[in-house]
Amino acid sequence: MTIDPRLRERLAAAIERRWQSLRSTSGLNEEVFDALVVLAAGSFDPAAIGVGFDRVATLQRDMDEARQRRLRRLGFSADSAIVLSSLHTRNFM
Repeated sequence: MTIDPRLRERLAAAIERRWQSLRSTSGLNEEVFDALVVLAAGSFDPAAIGVGFDRVATLQRDMDEARQRRLRRLGFSADSAIVLSSLHTRNFM
């Protein structure tokens, strides 16, 4: 199977175009973050909220690491994978 050598360039450009188009919505907004914390906490108890916060932070880190792994599997360098992964948008993917 022959792979177009410019494929990674086109993929990176598509990621960057999407980020540029949705730049004002990138990241996770406060309301969604807070809702995830409460869901992860399972309670409004202050101690549980702290646990929920830690769980959401872990989820975000795990998702970033997974995006980076997928990008490296596609042949992107580790540095490029970090940059491209940071361009995710509010779809929380």
